[in-house]
Amino acid sequence: MGLEEQVLERVVPSPEEEARIRATVEDIRGRVSAAIRARGLDAEPLLVGSVAKGTHLSDPEIDIFVAFPRETPRETLEKVGLELGEFLKEKVRQYAEHPYTRGRWNGFEVEVVPCYRIADASQKMSAVDRTPLHAAYVLEKLKPGQRDQVRLLKAFCEGIGVYGAEAKVQGFSGYLCELLGLRYGTFRGVLEAAVGWRRGEVITLEKAASKAFPEPIVVVDPVDAGRNVASAVGEDALATFAYAAKEFLEKPRIAFFFPTPRKPLTAAKARALLRRRGTTLLGIALPAPNLTDDVLYPQIRKAQRAIEDLSRKADFRIARSRAELVGGRVLLLFEFEVFELPLARKHRGPPAWVGNSEDFLARWRGAKEALTEPYLEDGRWAVDVRREATDAGSLIRMHLRDLSLGTHLDKAARRARFLRDGQVLTKAFLREATALLDPRFPWR
Repeated sequence: MGLEEQVLERVVPSPEEEARIRATVEDIRGRVSAAIRARGLDAEPLLVGSVAKGTHLSDPEIDIFVAFPRETPRETLEKVGLELGEFLKEKVRQYAEHPYTRGRWNGFEVEVVPCYRIADASQKMSAVDRTPLHAAYVLEKLKPGQRDQVRLLKAFCEGIGVYGAEAKVQGFSGYLCELLGLRYGTFRGVLEAAVGWRRGEVITLEKAASKAFPEPIVVVDPVDAGRNVASAVGEDALATFAYAAKEFLEKPRIAFFFPTPRKPLTAAKARALLRRRGTTLLGIALPAPNLTDDVLYPQIRKAQRAIEDLSRKADFRIARSRAELVGGRVLLLFEFEVFELPLARKHRGPPAWVGNSEDFLARWRGAKEALTEPYLEDGRWAVDVRREATDAGSLIRMHLRDLSLGTHLDKAARRARFLRDGQVLTKAFLREATALLDPRFPWR
């Protein structure tokens, strides 16, 4: 049995699971239809997503969109849309562009999402209205033999850590994988194309894009030329995919699809690695706000960048950083190449012959923060001044509440815990510390 057949044997639902999926879909549609009739509504439950298109892997999510007429008031669509998912177990109300319900039924993750019924993308009234059109397009274009090729692509993306368009991953959505399968025909065809991708790559299946897009890669939505299906793909995810494609084509192996889970370093090994590297590890743990990942992760990344910018401007150098949600806490991890600096910092001023040099002299002569009188160096005024803080931890602690971390993390910063070196290397955080200190690709 070849490698691809081995993968498909593991990711394609068995006949028994497929039967359970289909029975669950019909049960859910029946319940939603009954609820629609009971309310006297003109609405239709539609199966969308990978299950509708036959490109799903084992244990799939079942997506039911409920299409309402376009004249339905938005308030009605939102209120009734939530009610139609009331029967789900472990249900959670999710709030994206408009509310929907996520929960479980018969062992599967299920979403019940209200949308408007449209014939083409020009009629869309909300971002999700195009989704039934996506399902219809793929069903029409995808040949039966290509479904397993798409499954291979999805399993590959999952294995290398770039599957999912959610903010946590910033990777390849299921619909994007399906379009790439259509565009290049086979799983290996996609990988061969990806080896040559560069930042700014534009891929079309139907019409050219109706506008320019700023993202690293553009895949023009065949049902809406004004949308980039790959808009969620971050630069790291794109580069990882292209590099993994090259490595796989050179040396195919099962680890690309099913990598061996990495064991965290022990605290002793992590401490030894830090000593050998001569770096300093700083962790900042904040209580995680009760938000969906798609709302929380952009704020987490914003906080990460704000702390990096603050440190860089003060001459503290960060080798790598990582941000993750761990056990109800937001963990921001930074490995510093330069964590401590002397009290004195040279502050350069204007050339001596520039008119505003007198302002510089007036500002710094006898100033409390000055460690020297202003002096000339290479024809420019300079003065040695006191640093605000001599270590990065103190600087960040002083300014954390002043930084723009994000609406909800600004409040969480009031309860921040600062952890240094061994204090980070506890059971709770060792997995994240390992990922930071040993940044190997999953397949390696």
